[in-house]
Amino acid sequence: PQVSAGASVGVDYSRTRSRLGTITSGTVHPHNYGLTVTQNVFAGFRTVNQTRAAEAQVLGARETLRNAEQNVLLDAVISYMDVLRDDAVVELQRQNLEALREQLRATRDRFDVGELTRTDVAQAEARVAQAQSALSAARAQLNASRAAYRRDIGSEPRKLAPARPVEHRLPRSLEAALSASELQHPAIAASRHGVDVAQLQVKVAEGELLPVVSLEGSVSKAHDPSLAVDSVTDASLFGRLSMPLYQGGAE
Repeated sequence: PQVSAGASVGVDYSRTRSRLGTITSGTVHPHNYGLTVTQNVFAGFRTVNQTRAAEAQVLGARETLRNAEQNVLLDAVISYMDVLRDDAVVELQRQNLEALREQLRATRDRFDVGELTRTDVAQAEARVAQAQSALSAARAQLNASRAAYRRDIGSEPRKLAPARPVEHRLPRSLEAALSASELQHPAIAASRHGVDVAQLQVKVAEGELLPVVSLEGSVSKAHDPSLAVDSVTDASLFGRLSMPLYQGGAE
């Protein structure tokens, strides 16, 4: 129900002159107060459907939160594994550079004794320069992965260990993965709840075409409403029916 209360107070001065010339005047101080109670009986199912739509929105928001949590966890896992990968790549490129430098020294020694030409030395130097460039790129990628790690996990990467294999947790087939995702993926579940909300909003709009039934009761008391009346008490109870006939075609 909807309950409302009201009150008013004021001053009313009146002066009346009759056809016979009699003048009557006076001042009253009217004040009144009252209470009104309105109870909805039927509103074209709009209230029920609006409640269901709100509940579906809550469920959809929860699934959206779950999806965000999964994405955050996935980003953390990706950042963790990227640091492991890039650290291994840096070590591999460092070892490759050391090996090529040894080859360059050997090539220069052989050049000094006349076994190789200047072209062989230049090629070895080019391979070393290329390995240095690859090592610099790998270190830059490692720094970027470490920054992503700090962003997603909140601490510096230290003593990271390779993760255990997760193949045994994966679905057996593509069809099984798709079936599981349709039932469990929070983004899909949130979309389903969004469909429910849209359908219920359609029902709410359709409810605008249905009648509205309500009960309305009121009680009030007025003091000193006029010069001839000291007080008035009024009480009423109505059942109201409103039926929309034409609303410009909007609904």
